[in-house]
Amino acid sequence: MRLDDTNDIRQDILDWSDPLVGDRLSEAYDICFGGNMELCRPMTRQHSRVWRMIIGGDKRRAADARRDLLRLARACRLSVEALDSIDRLVLDELVDVIAARFQGSPANTRLYNRLMVEASATLVETRLTAAA
Repeated sequence: MRLDDTNDIRQDILDWSDPLVGDRLSEAYDICFGGNMELCRPMTRQHSRVWRMIIGGDKRRAADARRDLLRLARACRLSVEALDSIDRLVLDELVDVIAARFQGSPANTRLYNRLMVEASATLVETRLTAAA
């Protein structure tokens, strides 16, 4: 995979995943906070920023955004474990969409899945960096 291929695929994922990630986060925070939009909205916005940076491959900014998310979560009395569970929901959703979207093209599925593996590694690294 060439660098320009990676950038094109990354941009494609960013283009279609943003509303998907936002919806999944919104649903999760709605459940966490019982529909309290004063808590749901800022958490959803900040967590969406984290995911944009992760998918975009910007590790430093992802870690900074994650630190901001952790501060918001503490203020809302939401645990790190809850954030991690929400991240798993988002990652599962993205992988499912890629599998469904590219099922007729094994080569594309492989390329997109490689980027999702990279995003998963970035997510782990971001969690560790932000926790330090």
